[in-house]
Amino acid sequence: MQTVTIESVLERDSYDWLQAFQDTANARTVYEVTAQHVRFSRIAVRILGVPIEEDDYFNSLYTMSQNPNVHILSEELNKHIEQKDFQALQTILEQHQQSPKGLSINRLIAMMYGHQLIPKHDDPSMNRHLQLVTMRVVERFRDQQSLGLLANDFRRFLIDMVKWLKNHWIQWTKAMKPTDDFPKVVWYGETTISQRYFLLLLMELGCDVLIFHPSAIDEFATVDPTDAFSVTHSYVSQTALQPFPDKLRDRQATVGYSSSQHFEHLMHDQHSGVYRPWQFKDHLPRSLTLRMTYDDIFIYANEKAMVRPKFEVLRDEVIIPVIFAKISGVSSSREEYWGYMHQLLASPQAVFVQAFPYAKTSRANFHFHYKHCLVNGELSTERIMQSDWWQYDDLTLELQSAIAHTIKTSCEQPMLKLQPNESQYDLQLFIFKQMTMIPKDILRLLQSFDYAQEVPKVVLYQAPQQPSLSREDIALLAFLNRFGVDIIFYNPTGKLDIEKHLLEDTFDGHRLEHMVFDLQFEEPKQQKAKPDKMIKKLFNRFF
Repeated sequence: MQTVTIESVLERDSYDWLQAFQDTANARTVYEVTAQHVRFSRIAVRILGVPIEEDDYFNSLYTMSQNPNVHILSEELNKHIEQKDFQALQTILEQHQQSPKGLSINRLIAMMYGHQLIPKHDDPSMNRHLQLVTMRVVERFRDQQSLGLLANDFRRFLIDMVKWLKNHWIQWTKAMKPTDDFPKVVWYGETTISQRYFLLLLMELGCDVLIFHPSAIDEFATVDPTDAFSVTHSYVSQTALQPFPDKLRDRQATVGYSSSQHFEHLMHDQHSGVYRPWQFKDHLPRSLTLRMTYDDIFIYANEKAMVRPKFEVLRDEVIIPVIFAKISGVSSSREEYWGYMHQLLASPQAVFVQAFPYAKTSRANFHFHYKHCLVNGELSTERIMQSDWWQYDDLTLELQSAIAHTIKTSCEQPMLKLQPNESQYDLQLFIFKQMTMIPKDILRLLQSFDYAQEVPKVVLYQAPQQPSLSREDIALLAFLNRFGVDIIFYNPTGKLDIEKHLLEDTFDGHRLEHMVFDLQFEEPKQQKAKPDKMIKKLFNRFF
């Protein structure tokens, strides 16, 4: 009997994704059937956040759950596995672990078929389609893990694939033919690694899949970072993850309430340029270091983040244009030199550092802590925040997440140079250890940082008699630069310091007219009191 090739094509226009999800395959843009080939459109959308009318969102989820043709997989996931299947998998996995490079994917799939671990359809076309897609998903898992099929998560991945193919896929498709509509699947909320790959498997098989997360957390992006298998639809609002609805909500918004909510979102839409306080508190900060002249520093330092060039909001990230500059020497006009510096220090969102070394140091070995935070060779922000050494748990969860995310980025993409005889791992371990000891005044600065508003500043003045900045200080500056903080470092002598440790082109260098070796910091001059204030002060003194 001739087998039919089954090909599903992702529908990329997600404008009316809900209607498209409800449509049959033969009503969509692509639907072709020949004696040798079946080709059709499939729907795969990650729905992030919630609409203005939050009740409509949850009512829509509940309505879908009442449709017998829609499988709410997150709520009905069957984790049972037959004992004989589990023992057969154990045998295969033992052989896989004992092989120096592990079993090949072809060999693995063949052994699984031999032990009847992959369910078989009566239709040979469906059977062949499942085999080919399963191999592709296993290959993708291998390619996305640093240790390939020898990764720690592979055992769980393989067991779960077998379990859910038997408990769900074959149950949904027992009597299916390639020309029938493939299953429609909904996932709501958080996912494990295995669950993400199983959803990917369903997409590749041709199922329509909707993934909902009301807090706009896009976990599926870890297995589909380039949107090759699914597309996203983002709402402007977010809400906390709640249990899947078990009934319709009967609260009806008034016309006035709906209008005010609609106006609020129009005014404070991510692309409107008008942002309410703390609108992006749930987002992650990502900096973009501006290239500028010496005079530009004092122009843009006074500007809010949202009016600086290249400010942007992308999904769950806020791109914050920042200043990172070293000013060597002193200008001919001392009054202007100090005036500019005092202008920076006048900001309530500024920390002034003039005693070095500033950052703490530690001789503790953080090898164990660093290794504990690795998942598949990458730092896990969840594990970072759950670690024993984490001292930031009194901060808001959003700020903790932003700090952990920036620690991860700082370690994986270091701005610091390698020292002689230092490995990349040694450098990552050094940065990781330093970020466990962020100074308290810096933490206070980050707590008051509303990403679209005033940009915090760290201003440093290296007086001639002071020791140079330590490598620990510079690691902290690199972290703050990544977080989105302005950094302006004054060194009147012009000696090398941060250049020794920071990679080229990560900061701006400005050289002024004179190198001075005896210049102490000059405090801002007190303004003369106005006559009426002087009289009032004199009056209070006598009476």
